[in-house]
Amino acid sequence: MNDSLMLYRRLLGYVKPYRHVVAISLLAMIVTALLEPVLPALLKPLINHGFSGQGGGPAWQLPALLMGVFLAKGLAEYCANLSSQWIAQRAITDLRQQVFHHQTGLPLAVHQAQTHGRMLSRVLYDIPQVGQALSNAWIIVVRDTMIIIGLTAFLLYTAWQLTLLIVVAAPIVALIIRSASRKLRGSNKQVQQLVGQVAGQVESALNGVKEIKIFGARDYEAGRFNALAERLRKATMKTIRVQAANVPLVQVLAATAVSGVIFMATTVTSTNPLTPGDFGAFVAAMAMLFEPIRRLSNVNATIQNGLAAAQGIFALLDTPVEPEREGQPTPAAVDGKARPLEFRHVGFTYPGQAKPALADFNLVLTPGQTVALVGASGSGKSTVTNLLARFYLPEGGQILYGDTPIDALPLAAWREQLALVGQQVVLFDDTLAANIAYGRPDVPREAVERAARAAHAWEFIEKAPQGLDTPCGENGLNLSGGQRQRIAIARAFLKDAPVLILDEATSALDNESERQVQQALPELMVGRTTLIIAHRMSTIEHADLIVVMDQGRIVEQGRHGELLARGGHYARLHQAQFSAAGAASED
Repeated sequence: MNDSLMLYRRLLGYVKPYRHVVAISLLAMIVTALLEPVLPALLKPLINHGFSGQGGGPAWQLPALLMGVFLAKGLAEYCANLSSQWIAQRAITDLRQQVFHHQTGLPLAVHQAQTHGRMLSRVLYDIPQVGQALSNAWIIVVRDTMIIIGLTAFLLYTAWQLTLLIVVAAPIVALIIRSASRKLRGSNKQVQQLVGQVAGQVESALNGVKEIKIFGARDYEAGRFNALAERLRKATMKTIRVQAANVPLVQVLAATAVSGVIFMATTVTSTNPLTPGDFGAFVAAMAMLFEPIRRLSNVNATIQNGLAAAQGIFALLDTPVEPEREGQPTPAAVDGKARPLEFRHVGFTYPGQAKPALADFNLVLTPGQTVALVGASGSGKSTVTNLLARFYLPEGGQILYGDTPIDALPLAAWREQLALVGQQVVLFDDTLAANIAYGRPDVPREAVERAARAAHAWEFIEKAPQGLDTPCGENGLNLSGGQRQRIAIARAFLKDAPVLILDEATSALDNESERQVQQALPELMVGRTTLIIAHRMSTIEHADLIVVMDQGRIVEQGRHGELLARGGHYARLHQAQFSAAGAASED
């Protein structure tokens, strides 16, 4: 119970900025609750005097008063619902924006530990569930609680002995609701986890639709999805069963109380006679109690569903984001000028792995130098770039830029010194211009065009239907591999960072696309400190320094000709690749 109160209190923190509208909503609910007992109270003079023609006022007075009460109650309910929904939607939007912004700031390790489907379902599924707890549930709990209090007060005033019979059932109803709450919270958490898994499997299948078709795996994927969907159905039905049993139990208790009232009515009337109007008003008020009680017992499922969703959302929001080092003045090391880059005794092991990815790694890159990292898969090449970009922090040693450790620099300012062109280019569903100027929407159009020309991308951009305003499609679907790569190079040109990372930038391209990209890369590398993660040996022959890695350590370094002459690791890698290429060309 305390956990639920803490969660709901934290949720209400998103409502606090709109407290003036909350006051209007509460006022409207109070008016609604105050007018509710007026309706059965009007029945008393109608039954006692209206039908006999013995009333003291004109015949139109009571119907007009009844219409006035209904009109005022309707306006108050409209105002309460509209203002409450407005508050809830603003709070939901604030929460959704916070979750999205927080997710993008989480460390890379957190993203890799969770499926994209689960992270996606928080925004698309969990937050709407929270919204229901903040909108409909809020209205029902506050308004109907006040209505029940008002009607109960009227019943006590009319016949307190009969009212006690109804009050006796209240603790039993509370126990039923509490028991249902516990079961619903657990069931809803399971449902939300399964929804995340379903979203992840759908995303995976859509991304791999070509592979599914080529390998004839439709039935296999359908079987996996059907099993997951069946688990979701069973978990949902478990929630529905608890929810469905909750309301009838409360209604049975209410009906038992009503039966007792009817049975006792004759006894009460013999000792403390009730007029027909009193009894009619009492029965009417008692009947009016059923609906708010039913709504309150039913809304418990909505609240528990929302709280279960909130628990997952707040767990995410409580996960620390990458350390920004905010508040420190930006050192001169991040003024955009090239400085020596040094890896000094760097060691790192990925979470959950026993074997280090890097061990006592030492390397110095001088300003303007091009350094290539080569080695077999798993030798630690990509780990170097991950640490350089501060996706992870070294477990030992330091990475220095000039004389400053990079983890002492403001994160955003440090990453401004880096430009990346990777093997898997990520383009967003926006225009070519927006993708080139990604993250910098205020860049002049002329600068975007210059970057496109420098990247040899203008030759296909100017032929596109809308030029720079042509949509890329989802993840660059409308572009070829070489075109996507040149957009990434244009993005790096525009950023004009002193440190350039080329992570197997041409390994996934065909020969013609590679030739086009290779025309652009030398221009991009001029005047920058460049770190190349190499897959094709032909792309690094002119590097100033080639570093050969094996099992997280540097085993050789030198220029292309020197390393070939030594006949060591590099020579063997070079010979193996070109032998494989020759065999492929003969085929």
